Amino acid sequence: MACRNAYRTKAVNMEEEDKVSQATITKPNVAKKVSRLLFGVDLEFQANEVLQNHIEQFEWVVRNKIYPNFCGRYLTGDHCLTKEEIAYLHDKGCKIAAIYACKDAKKEEDQGVLLAKRIDARAFELGIPEGTAVFLEIGENEAVSRNFMRGFAKALMTKGYTPGFKANTDAKFSFESDRDVFQKCLIWAIAPTVKEYDGITTSHLIHPDRWQPYAPSGITRNEIAVWQYGTGCHPIETDMGQVITFNLNLVRNEQVIIDKMF
Repeated sequence: MACRNAYRTKAVNMEEEDKVSQATITKPNVAKKVSRLLFGVDLEFQANEVLQNHIEQFEWVVRNKIYPNFCGRYLTGDHCLTKEEIAYLHDKGCKIAAIYACKDAKKEEDQGVLLAKRIDARAFELGIPEGTAVFLEIGENEAVSRNFMRGFAKALMTKGYTPGFKANTDAKFSFESDRDVFQKCLIWAIAPTVKEYDGITTSHLIHPDRWQPYAPSGITRNEIAVWQYGTGCHPIETDMGQVITFNLNLVRNEQVIIDKMF
């Protein structure tokens, strides 16, 4: 694929874009056999946020758990990822998992296409490299149609990124199964949270020994890319008095981290 500046100034029809995306966007073999599970976190606040004890949030994670292989961060919002934070995490040797959240309607295919374009623009601002996965966060009670998911996935691929969804994969909730979409996307399951890790304030428990995220009917459990198994852990106040926590995640296939995080 040509460089991003050339790509942005050149008119390319949808048929040509489809050929480009199919040739350049690959999905790791998530379900392959692995020998270990890899730990990471996702944060609402910036990793370099200074805390009440005069250390940064990243160091707080390391002190209370282990050194994270990756850090999930939001591309938009009040405490969103910045270029400075990207440099900070890369200096720590930590990969970044890109998360995008919005409350817009997710019903029609063209709504998915429009959202993918906004993600592409934001990724360009931050210098996120092509090939990176961007996980669209789906609320537990948020209605999302298959048409939206298809439009989003196809459009984001044409922009050079791997589409992903961060969602509650428990069948009791509204996240729909679609094998055709899931074959092109990565899934970050936020269910189930494991009781002994949820809201944890002690550091002796690292992570579960078994890989047991809930999987939609369209894929197998081993095809889940990321599993958020604990939330709201190790609360502490920032230097400005805001209470923050971090969430606990696992990846079973290192290629997800190597190839699809940045």
